[in-house]
Amino acid sequence: MFHTYMTKTLRLAIGVVTFSYFANSSIEQLSLNPHPVQASSVQYCGPDNSAAGRKATKFFLYPYGSTFDPACKEHDKCYGELKTNGKTKEQCEVEFKRDLYKQCEDRSLSQKIGQDLFGMITNPKLWGIGLTGACKRQADYAAWAVDQFGESALRDAKQALYSIKVVKVEAKRIYDRFSDDELEVCVSVRNDGNLATEWDLVLLDKKGGIADTEPDTYERNIKVGQTDRECVGTRGTKSSISDLGSKAKVVVRIDDKPGVADFLPIADIRVETNRPKDKFTSVPYSDPSRKEAYNEIVQIKSRK
Repeated sequence: MFHTYMTKTLRLAIGVVTFSYFANSSIEQLSLNPHPVQASSVQYCGPDNSAAGRKATKFFLYPYGSTFDPACKEHDKCYGELKTNGKTKEQCEVEFKRDLYKQCEDRSLSQKIGQDLFGMITNPKLWGIGLTGACKRQADYAAWAVDQFGESALRDAKQALYSIKVVKVEAKRIYDRFSDDELEVCVSVRNDGNLATEWDLVLLDKKGGIADTEPDTYERNIKVGQTDRECVGTRGTKSSISDLGSKAKVVVRIDDKPGVADFLPIADIRVETNRPKDKFTSVPYSDPSRKEAYNEIVQIKSRK
């Protein structure tokens, strides 16, 4: 009986809130909130390139849409200036979540009671502790959605910058008493772009064929600011050091497109094969990262 009663109560509450939404009545206009908030005529929360997406965002953020609008506005600004403000996508997300929490905390007492009560009644996932609990839990979902799906917005706004920088290269010749020697090359890179990406290494033989690719199956994920290391070599392959010539070629590749696409080579590293055996030594390199190349192009254009 209690379960049936609660189910009917929840259905009634959902019906009231849904009717209120589609009738363009804001939660602040209900009797639980005697101090209405003027809703903004511009909706900043939601994708700009999809009317349906903006309506869906408005529905799922209800009753916090107008409350979150200032934070969404600042997040849009952060995304729109990503190539000039020196920030990364991750930094924009951190600031967005911080601003959402602040909007939850800065509401008046009547707003907290009105919004959070209806939020918790109509959506169990918003159940939280304290008056700001439901609002902050909704803020968590909003921040997660932006983190997961915001990359397409950056690409549409031409603010996405996929780049990794080579920071260290080492190689060693592996002595083999019974056959030809082997070569191993390890490359360390840092993501100096503003989006997480994927990368891999390719070792080419002297004829331009692929001697080794690492990783074998999946590429390596690298977050913004993160440093990562991968190694390629002839050991365990059909090639040996004599197949590489006097200078082996190692190519650093990056994924700069959504979905399944060919990787783009961004650095070619030449490695002397006549080197100390069984000991890693440094390899010189001069290839700039894509971000450095991009900045150089901007500077050249600005001087014209």
